[in-house]
Amino acid sequence: MSDQEADFADEIIQDHLPKHTTPPRDRFLPWHRTRKEYIRHLQWNELTRRLIKRRWRRQLRAQEAESSPDQQPATDETLQLPESALRQHPLNCLVIPGEDLLDIRALWRDIQALNCAVRYLGFHEGQGSDQTGTRVHVANNAVTSLEGVVRDSRVVRDRFEAVARRQSQAYRYLREYGPYHVVNLDLCGSMFPNTASDVRNYYEAVHQVLAYQFEHQTSEWLLFLTTMVEPAAVDAEGLKKLCGPTRDNYYKHVQFADQIVKIVPPGVFIGAEGSVALSGLNGQQMADLFGVALGKWLLGLCRTATPQWTIGMRRSYRYSVNEERGAMMLSLAFELRPNVAPPSDTTGMSAATLPPRRFPDECECAVNLAKSVANIQSVEDKLSADPNLTHALQEAQACLLEAAGYDRAAYLKWVSEGEMPPSD
Repeated sequence: MSDQEADFADEIIQDHLPKHTTPPRDRFLPWHRTRKEYIRHLQWNELTRRLIKRRWRRQLRAQEAESSPDQQPATDETLQLPESALRQHPLNCLVIPGEDLLDIRALWRDIQALNCAVRYLGFHEGQGSDQTGTRVHVANNAVTSLEGVVRDSRVVRDRFEAVARRQSQAYRYLREYGPYHVVNLDLCGSMFPNTASDVRNYYEAVHQVLAYQFEHQTSEWLLFLTTMVEPAAVDAEGLKKLCGPTRDNYYKHVQFADQIVKIVPPGVFIGAEGSVALSGLNGQQMADLFGVALGKWLLGLCRTATPQWTIGMRRSYRYSVNEERGAMMLSLAFELRPNVAPPSDTTGMSAATLPPRRFPDECECAVNLAKSVANIQSVEDKLSADPNLTHALQEAQACLLEAAGYDRAAYLKWVSEGEMPPSD
């Protein structure tokens, strides 16, 4: 276990989440497995903690200094804001939660010590927090009663994909609650082109979210995308279309080509103009190629926006969901920053010297993306290599589930028996 992961193991377990009064539940599902807690705690929430420390607090310190110029500037450790100020400047989150809101509960748990309020908008196709008596309603009431969670946080009964339509209720809520510091899209479907479903709705929805964020968000923000990849069910033409910008970069930038051949064989892009040879790829190579292609698609949106944005992949992971079929989940993290440069005077009337700002160009972003995809790690490998961390995560998940009304003992028994899915 690394020093950082050891610190996580020491701090992760807390025992003051709100309790439900309904009978404990004992039916556990794939998102209750230890690997999901690894993703929540060591990817989503740790990157969010870093964002809070590096950006959110800095913005509030600047606002505090403007409103109280005679006061000594606060440090990260001394910045304690009244509840009214926290409600005015919360960490805004867009999420696709499960019915127990485990992801929001885990986020609250992991950022409490940072004196940061949270306001969230969630989309759940089956239930909404306005539907009295549903599990989402009960869970939302419990979570919004937590200190530091803004009371008007809600889960809308609608599909996330509906935000693609500007006339929809979903898009209206997107605007009402945004802009967002964290967009966490734990998709029920897949952005991987496949023969089972049309993926265009997801791409259109993500495109719309980025368009909204680029117009209204003025500082760095995080995008988490969790999607299934099933190479055996690939829509070859769809993936080739998605890979178009990747192929272009392969021939345009030798630095990018040098990185890509560390992920997939060079023959993938050799052939007729616009062709992508997928037949010789194994499942892992196809997943990696998709990871690069999806990142390049996002990079294309960033580069064609005005102003442009810089995007970089951060710690990302994969884990198996059906070993027999070769299906896996990719949990990808991206950090986005606006390219805001100071104005320059071309007349010579101003003698002010403003330091220029340099932003990574398209080639540099693409090369870094390919390197990041090559470094995507297996959650199963991380857990099997560190029994102490695995145990700490299981205990933390037990607390999380108990607070959501689950039987703690039954959960720990389920874990000890191999986290098998329920039989219907």
